[in-house]
Formats: sequence, structure tokens, C-alpha cells
Amino acid sequence: MVRRPCLAVFRSKELHQFLQSQNSDSKLRKWIEDMEKVLREHMYAGDLIKKNQIPSHYVQHYGVNNLYRYAHPEGYRSCYTVLYVDGMGVCPHILDILSHDEYERIFGYRKR
Repeated sequence: MVRRPCLAVFRSKELHQFLQSQNSDSKLRKWIEDMEKVLREHMYAGDLIKKNQIPSHYVQHYGVNNLYRYAHPEGYRSCYTVLYVDGMGVCPHILDILSHDEYERIFGYRKR
């Protein structure tokens, strides 16, 4: 796949507030900052989620019609969408960072 750099990477308001509440040396904050660097170089670095598998949580809360999953260490995941921003073109918007259990709950996966 061809790398697609972008001018900026944005965070959802909720994610930004959550990260502000974390210590400056928090692993979650570091993982999001690392993710932003990766997405600046290649905005499609995550795994595309099929449209019919996008949870209603993201459609209702953020109004997304495309969603990507990005894996962090220790089973954490982030979801992001790619949107057009006036004057900047297409840019990724990171929506959240989720533990493995939170991710499975939102996506409707069942535990055995």
C-alpha cells in the first residue's frame, strides 16, 4: 500500500480531555503520541473496519462512516476516522483509546 502522509492528526474532545487528566509520563499518553507520529506519515496505517461492522456507538456519537483500528501494546486499541478538513485535506481523527475488554464490549464480541 502506498504511504499517505497528512498535514495534521486530530484528537476527539473526549480523548483530549482524558489524556490531559493523565500524568505526562503516562503510557496511554505516550502511545497516542506515537500513534500520531505514525498517522502523520501514513494516515491509513490502521486496519479498516468494514462499514457493516462499525459499532453504532461510533456512528451515533461521532457520526463516522469510516473507521480504522490501531493496535497499541498490552492489548489496548484506538479507533480513528479519516475526515476532510478545509484547507488541510484529508486528516485522521483519533477517537479513543480502549482496553481490550472495553474494545470487545463496544464491538459486541462475546467472552467464552
